[in-house]
Amino acid sequence: MNQFRYILFVVTCLICFSSCEEVIDLKLDTASEKFVVEAQLTNQAGGAKVLISKTKGYSSANEFVGISGATVDIEDQQGIATRLNEGNTKGVYNHLTFRGIPNQRYNLKIVVNGQTFTASCLMPAIVPLEDVYPYELNLFDGPRLFTQVKYNDPAGVKNFYRFIEYKNGVYTKSIIAANDEFTDGRTVNQTIFPFEFTEESKLKKGDKIRLEFLTIDEPVYKYWFSVDNGAQGGPNSAAPANPVSNIKGGAIGYFSAHTIQTREYTVQ
Repeated sequence: MNQFRYILFVVTCLICFSSCEEVIDLKLDTASEKFVVEAQLTNQAGGAKVLISKTKGYSSANEFVGISGATVDIEDQQGIATRLNEGNTKGVYNHLTFRGIPNQRYNLKIVVNGQTFTASCLMPAIVPLEDVYPYELNLFDGPRLFTQVKYNDPAGVKNFYRFIEYKNGVYTKSIIAANDEFTDGRTVNQTIFPFEFTEESKLKKGDKIRLEFLTIDEPVYKYWFSVDNGAQGGPNSAAPANPVSNIKGGAIGYFSAHTIQTREYTVQ
């Protein structure tokens, strides 16, 4: 008798749950468009580049659609402005010879469609890159190779870094930014973890790796930190959000004046 009542109870629950099924139509509101600025100035010739676009709706294709007709200037701390011109790609403004000088501050000014956006960024001093090499770790799916970056953090100075990895000429989408809160004055071995731990992201024999080592300003570090922890729904974020921007005037994005060093190796 008890067994019969138990079976009857289960069947009744299944009927109730199936009858309560409801189709939910999610209403994804379309936010107002904003300009997006991705601007950089490096200590190398050809490193001055500004991309201007607009935000897109949830269902829009994830493609860069540049905005033409902007006036883009980068001014050094002596008040000398350099004009960046639009190249063959719509919305991409650059300068072939202009380079920044470490320990100098640079100001960005963009005028587009009657709106003005500004930003300021200090290009930090160069922190010498010591080595870049493959490093093996045993993880949940077995041994994996990762890129390891070695550098000596200067003591007594707040430093901020970004690491950009390319595998066989393709950006790996890893967002790695670091500070020296716990490594001040020490030798650092930074492991570059992939954006996703997939079979495709594994480093394999014959892969050609290029690593870019950037010293960045603190507001730029906060931008990339918030991209990693907020815009991508990281563990410390309740929901995805726009990253912290150093652009003033209503646009989102960043202006980064940074030093850059590059190393390459082939996985053996």
